[in-house]
Amino acid sequence: MKYPNVKFEPLFSWVNRPRIMYAPGLRSELGFEMEQLGGKKAAIFTDKGLVAAGVAGMVADAVKNSGLELAGIFDSIIQDARIDIINQGAAFYRQSGADCMVAVGGGSVMDTAKAINIMIGGGNDDFQPLADQAGLWEGAKPLPPHIAFPTTAGTGCEVTSAMVVMDSKAHAKLQVTHPYCNADLAMLDPELTAKLPAKITAFTGMDALTHAIEGMTSTGAEPISDALGLHAIRLIFKYLPVAVKSPEDIDARGHMLIASTLAGMCFGNTMTGGVHATAHALGALYGIPHGLANSIMLPIVMDFNVPEAADRYMMIADAMGLDVTGKKPAEAAKMAVKAVVALKKKIGLTETLKDFKVPKDQEKLMPLVELAGADGQVSYNPRYLEEADILKLYLKAI
Repeated sequence: MKYPNVKFEPLFSWVNRPRIMYAPGLRSELGFEMEQLGGKKAAIFTDKGLVAAGVAGMVADAVKNSGLELAGIFDSIIQDARIDIINQGAAFYRQSGADCMVAVGGGSVMDTAKAINIMIGGGNDDFQPLADQAGLWEGAKPLPPHIAFPTTAGTGCEVTSAMVVMDSKAHAKLQVTHPYCNADLAMLDPELTAKLPAKITAFTGMDALTHAIEGMTSTGAEPISDALGLHAIRLIFKYLPVAVKSPEDIDARGHMLIASTLAGMCFGNTMTGGVHATAHALGALYGIPHGLANSIMLPIVMDFNVPEAADRYMMIADAMGLDVTGKKPAEAAKMAVKAVVALKKKIGLTETLKDFKVPKDQEKLMPLVELAGADGQVSYNPRYLEEADILKLYLKAI
């Protein structure tokens, strides 16, 4: 494919703070790496599902087999980083005498750990006032040592300087940013993802794909993020079906972990767009897991965006492995939309919003529409989204 002359802003910046390591079995290096960061007594943050599956224990064993002391395991984290759980986690960190943290989990765990570390570093007891500020950059200082082990290949939270927290009282998901909240070190160990159920492998993989595609097509897109996003798309289209079908395939799992991190680095710098704005609202009001909500909305929002971003979707189609030779950009872009639908079917994701009892009544949909319209990510969508447009997107997804 001839690389199109895609546009980008003449001034952009790009940053990625965490060091990244990859290897099957990498957790055996945890003790050495944490000591290099200055940590001596580690608190592990995870969820009960990962404890029951033995995954958290694999990391706890790595701590015990090193020079580190295990302060304890906090496993009360649930879907979405909730402010009440964040406050409980900070209290646990202090009471256990920890001086560093290890996050073991998916996006909810890693976002919760980020918020806890901000509270520890700042001496705060309640995260609510910090969440209300959204941007925590003024006077921000480095935080206590923090290592993350992502156990899903989806969110890219291990590298992003933002977290999404659930304000249960307001029934809204809030995005909070802090320059040092992400892990000091992201340790990608695919052996920790081998027990992930097929369904979760599928929709977390679609979450990573959404990050790459929206990061590539956002109004903040630039050449460095393009490179990251395009390679993430290549890896996801090749390895996600393999990881869903053969969960013990460490090679596929490893490539998906790398793809997820690449996609996180991509959208962490360019932001996302209409898929995330609509998915955040679906998670807040209907409890739909973020990756699954993204997978439902992705092809619908892509199709809406084609008139404004056809050249970029043509590049995406090429990265998907489609033959776009001789095709016009809009034609190639439509091929990319169809390829996403086909990939979803191949990995068993057939849900619509109707499966989650989202009403088709337009009046009843308005709280969802208004919440999505107020989401910070909507402004990065390549095609301007009016509330009427958002309503049509939801209606197509039911």
